[in-house]
Amino acid sequence: METGSAVATQSRSESFAIELPLHYLFQSPTIAGIAQAIEQARQADNQSVTTFIDLKNEAVLDPLIQTSQSSPPVQVDRLANPQAIFLTGATGFLGTYLLSELLAQTTADIYCLTRSSDVDNAQKRLQSQLESYSLWQETYRHRLLPVIGDLSKPLLGLSEPQFSELSEKLEVIYHNGAWVNHIYPYTVLKATNVLGTQEVLRLAFQTKTKQVHFVSTFFSIPAIEESDSLDKSQFVDGYVETKWVAEQLVKQAGERGLPVCIYRPSRVTGHSQTGISNLADIINLLIKGCIQLGKAPVFGEIEEYLTPVDYVSRAIVYLSQQPKQLGKSFDLIHSHAPTRWHDLLFDKLRALGYPLEQTSYATWRTELSHQTTNALYPLLSLFPQREDSGEQPATEEHAFDYRKTISFQNTLEGLADTDIVCPRFDKELLSTYFSYFWNCGFLEAR
Repeated sequence: METGSAVATQSRSESFAIELPLHYLFQSPTIAGIAQAIEQARQADNQSVTTFIDLKNEAVLDPLIQTSQSSPPVQVDRLANPQAIFLTGATGFLGTYLLSELLAQTTADIYCLTRSSDVDNAQKRLQSQLESYSLWQETYRHRLLPVIGDLSKPLLGLSEPQFSELSEKLEVIYHNGAWVNHIYPYTVLKATNVLGTQEVLRLAFQTKTKQVHFVSTFFSIPAIEESDSLDKSQFVDGYVETKWVAEQLVKQAGERGLPVCIYRPSRVTGHSQTGISNLADIINLLIKGCIQLGKAPVFGEIEEYLTPVDYVSRAIVYLSQQPKQLGKSFDLIHSHAPTRWHDLLFDKLRALGYPLEQTSYATWRTELSHQTTNALYPLLSLFPQREDSGEQPATEEHAFDYRKTISFQNTLEGLADTDIVCPRFDKELLSTYFSYFWNCGFLEAR
């Protein structure tokens, strides 16, 4: 189901005075399925239709995935300078920067799991991504080795001989690939994000034990220590649920002898020096949408950690090369105060020359629903409806409230005595981003 269709379908459920969660529409994306959901909601006195998933039962690693007695012992020192690296998610925004950093900071061949019809197209796709972010160098060509496969398939979409041959070559795995979608439910994302992680761990154990560096997320987690697991009671969407389950699988693999690290980036933003950004990211669409609407909602005290992609990619690659950091988890954020949505969407945009009017969240949401050409309109369903009560701020239940107390001691200690420091999200950094937005035509300059 396309996003636009999902928004339209949700509006139809509203006409029935039924609260029908959008994720249910993706679980049953047929007229019959939606009709059944509406009927269930009516019988439940208009309560939300939900599907309970016992995540604890989901978070069990296949018992066959473990170290073989014939596997050679891990040579940790050698893994700090590997010659064969496996990377998933190389064509995503963060993944492209990880790929660039690995190519620049190691001499290894980088095997990139890529969904494509053939190796030539996959090679062109990887090169195109690097070029689009001004990261391509011709010297990378011979070290960039596509692996045609699919995270959502058994053995990553490879045949058994292909899987075995790949496992013999690899020394280190960076598992960054995931289906990032904050609308789809756990059941839809499970194959890629959970079972895909399990297949990556299977690859890591096969033939010889390999180091695994897993890129997770800290979205919607409670106040925890970096060594703790995500608390499943705190989740706001199916994507974060899959990342929690995947983390548990990685931790269980670690308990079975696999050398692992977990990295939890915050909201990843553009490059701090070039401003190059993922224009399809919700943050950038929210900025553009508010500018197009001429209005910004009152978000109250809602805050978020916004972290440049160059810091995240450099930190992951550096920490992964330090043998003493194995077995740890790292929250990749800055140590400064988080960014308040009010400051970003109202004060800073007005300072840059955009005459935004501040309005209540409910009024803003209503006006957005009538502006079908707005950059945010396809994502309207991410913004819950509320009764307008004047200028009452959006509360902590809003989709973008990620106010959490984060522990980042491991990160600070691991990056001590390096020049890898997360930039403060200030006026200067925002100006860098907007220069890129103006130059590439994403926004009209003021």
